[in-house]
Amino acid sequence: MDSFSEDRNHKATLPDSAPSRRSVLTAAPAWMVAGSLPAGIAAALAGAPVLAQSAAAGSGGVAQPDFAALSARLLPAVVGIGVGRAPAGLPDDAAHRGMLQQSSSGSGFVVDASGVVVTNNHVVEGANRFQVSFQNGALLDATLVGRDPETDLAVLRVRAPRPLTWVRWGDSSAVQVGQWAIAIGSPFGLGNSVSVGVISGRNRDLQSGRFDDFLQTDAAINRGNSGGPLFNARGEVIGVNTAIVSPGGAAGGSVGVGFAVPSNLARQVVQDLSTLGYVRRGFIGLRSRPATPQEGSGVVVVEVLPGSPAEAGGLRPGDRLVSWAGRAITDPRDLAREVAGARPGTRVRIMGVRAPRGGNIYADLTVAQAPTEARAQSTGPVDAASVAVGLTLRAVRRPPQGRDDVPSTVRVIVSAVDPFGPARRQVEPGDGLLEVQGRAVADPSSARAALEEAARNRDAIVLRLWRDGEPIIRAVRPRR
Repeated sequence: MDSFSEDRNHKATLPDSAPSRRSVLTAAPAWMVAGSLPAGIAAALAGAPVLAQSAAAGSGGVAQPDFAALSARLLPAVVGIGVGRAPAGLPDDAAHRGMLQQSSSGSGFVVDASGVVVTNNHVVEGANRFQVSFQNGALLDATLVGRDPETDLAVLRVRAPRPLTWVRWGDSSAVQVGQWAIAIGSPFGLGNSVSVGVISGRNRDLQSGRFDDFLQTDAAINRGNSGGPLFNARGEVIGVNTAIVSPGGAAGGSVGVGFAVPSNLARQVVQDLSTLGYVRRGFIGLRSRPATPQEGSGVVVVEVLPGSPAEAGGLRPGDRLVSWAGRAITDPRDLAREVAGARPGTRVRIMGVRAPRGGNIYADLTVAQAPTEARAQSTGPVDAASVAVGLTLRAVRRPPQGRDDVPSTVRVIVSAVDPFGPARRQVEPGDGLLEVQGRAVADPSSARAALEEAARNRDAIVLRLWRDGEPIIRAVRPRR
């Protein structure tokens, strides 16, 4: 969408006659997402809020940073997201909306004046009714355009009577540790709140999926901030607030360790979801592992799929890859991001070293479209297994002949793990799923059905996985 690249904010608000803001939606997703408000916190907030004392004025008359004008400009574009699930067969009309089973709330922001709203996938996951609340109290129904579990992003669309205030994307690759970071969202459902901190770190890996590359900030992010924007000092979106670390678990709050999906990744995902309904990702058909210190830098190819661009380019298992299109490859995650970010049809040169002689190799590949099972077909219903356990599954592809590191009994691979879901400490991306409650799974559909059944009937689901060349057993408590 061309409007994503504009350089200024459109100033427009909804009319005061729009529906008034409804009560805060309360329920608890999982882990410490900046999501909805649990009952215990709701009770604690029933009384007067505790106010922090103002910081002392700077010594010697030195001017202190003031974000008032910037906040006033940005707040109209930041929204609250209310989601729920209507009973099956309930008509979608005003007379029946009181029967909506409200489930959670989060934050979001407008990136196009026509009503394109960005939020987190875990905010909307499992819901079929969506409402967006604006700073002036207006409340509009929204439709789900698309969602991408692998990056935890989703896009909603609202229809407003006039163009909406929107914010522009910034360049997350230019962000430096120590620079200002401004988080805006609806913590604990209190409405738009502004917190200021700095960028604490870059390229953080939360072990939630192959695209982990989070920005870290100490700006206060709490439950309800999920899906809200992280701005730089110029008012550009540099990240989408997604997760926090909290020693208090689900009932805890910010301790100054929050994470945001970087804007350069988010922008591409949002544009694809907005125009296609799914994310276009590149595919070359290989699996890799980190190179050992003895082997050198880069990654080592573990598997090359038959008929893939990698095979056509002459790559083999054992090749050590050191660069992609002239950029150094540091680990498998780095390579996965480079491949996924390449548009299908792009020609790319990979440089590497071939064992055992150590000669340089150069593979010129044409990037293909990722297989359809890797796409997030988010306009359809969300399967209950994904919500209850937090696993994204795909079919395993047949390994090359002569390879026995992936046995024939592995038919299903975990492609992503919800960083806020119950399986996050037990299951890892890349694990093979062998059995659910002692029942072998033959494909992703049967695996999801088995997980859904177990989630309904058991307090803990026993999974038999294949990891690092051997079977392991893990137990996961499903989300209810």
